[in-house]
Amino acid sequence: MTPPDPFKLAAELAPILDSLGIRYVVSGSVAATLYGEARTTDDLDIVLDVDERRVRHFVARLAKDYYVDEDDAVDAVRRRSSFSAIHFESTAKIDFFIAERSPEVRLQLDRRRIRNIGETLVSFYAPEDILLRKLIWFRMGGEVSERQWRDILGILRIAREPLDDAYLDRAAAAFEVNDLLARAREAAR
Repeated sequence: MTPPDPFKLAAELAPILDSLGIRYVVSGSVAATLYGEARTTDDLDIVLDVDERRVRHFVARLAKDYYVDEDDAVDAVRRRSSFSAIHFESTAKIDFFIAERSPEVRLQLDRRRIRNIGETLVSFYAPEDILLRKLIWFRMGGEVSERQWRDILGILRIAREPLDDAYLDRAAAAFEVNDLLARAREAAR
């Protein structure tokens, strides 16, 4: 069995999310590889800015092609956590993270970048914002994940578009990862 293409899955999900008026960004390793070092990944992470009513409609639209539990999705919205879906055909796992309610996270969603995946427009975190999210996840994971650190350094070394260093500095301070950003910048040199 051929491993699923997470970019293709994102392109399949984007029109559904757009048609329901759900703001989203592709996150995780898929977004990191868009701006940094390419690597394989087994899943797709998507951040959703969604309410209970819309998540119910979203789950109903997914039901034909995905296994997803509506109660889990609604609970995730209430708790600002996550839920998963499994694509029947490929058995790929998609993790949906509910966006936190903070001005910094709202700004990250506003800064999203739209990219063509085939004929489909898909929203991704901006390079600075996936770098920040990776720094946050690295910290939350006890600062031991080689994969997260490699993604961070890959974005800093390979960024396919200039990074907004002033924004990065302000946001890193707001998310309390400015020490990690300084360390990563030094390591990337």
